[in-house]
Amino acid sequence: MEKNTVRVGNLRPQQFKEFSSKDKEKIAYLIETQKDHMIISKAVEDYIYATTRALDVGDYFGTINKTALWEHAVNKNSDYFDITELEEINPDKNIQRFSSFRTAAMYKNHESDKIENSIGLVFDSILLKKPYEDMHVTALFGIDSKKAPNISRDLIKYPNRVAVSMGCSISHSICTACGKEILKEADICECLKYHRGRRRNGHRVAELLKGVDFFELSIVTSPAAIKAYVIDAVSELIPGRLLKVANSNASYAKEISAVVYNMIDKASSVQEKRRISDQFDRVIANLEKLV
Repeated sequence: MEKNTVRVGNLRPQQFKEFSSKDKEKIAYLIETQKDHMIISKAVEDYIYATTRALDVGDYFGTINKTALWEHAVNKNSDYFDITELEEINPDKNIQRFSSFRTAAMYKNHESDKIENSIGLVFDSILLKKPYEDMHVTALFGIDSKKAPNISRDLIKYPNRVAVSMGCSISHSICTACGKEILKEADICECLKYHRGRRRNGHRVAELLKGVDFFELSIVTSPAAIKAYVIDAVSELIPGRLLKVANSNASYAKEISAVVYNMIDKASSVQEKRRISDQFDRVIANLEKLV
């Protein structure tokens, strides 16, 4: 799919700027078929709909650009998603791996061990490859306002402050420093065991995740991917209502990136990036206490 297209369920890709009545019917159908399994409302009107930046993506192997730009995409847990992995076809589902978000559910703080903890559904995901230095995945989701009223309120009042974090299963991983395949815990290399998140022999130490399958997207306080915040939200799924896709021109980027992301991007070390991100989280928490 191109940058400005979206797919809702099995609908044909279309310009991602408004929902038609057919889109609304399709989303209603997806909610209806999942409501009993997820224990969520069957009414489309009970949901708050939003688009969010879900995770950052890099180009470790230089398949798009020989500069192999990727270190900026490593998250706080030192986990890393590569463009080659996310574009790979999942043989079990016959879809590209980033598309598995479309079968994921929404949760709070990764409380996905029980299906009754679900608070909504993910309806779509898009892999954005431009600009090259900021590749990422965005998602369209709905939150049951009856089941999660506080989160729904935050999405309407302060959408740009709502952070998300993905949950996924993997088949194995690869150390970005030494290249060793980690098939089980006993295989972990010295790089990851003793230098995770730092550098070893000049190389950034992280886990390149393989065999990725996304099964959840959680609303969290502090995201592992420092830019994983909601882009836009609407309280009603009305045809013609604009939902923005994350790109360099999105309004949230102008408002937040200038203040926070710019500081993070210019930080001289990973520790400094984390300090700025954590400081921002504390400021937001204190402001929310005043509301």
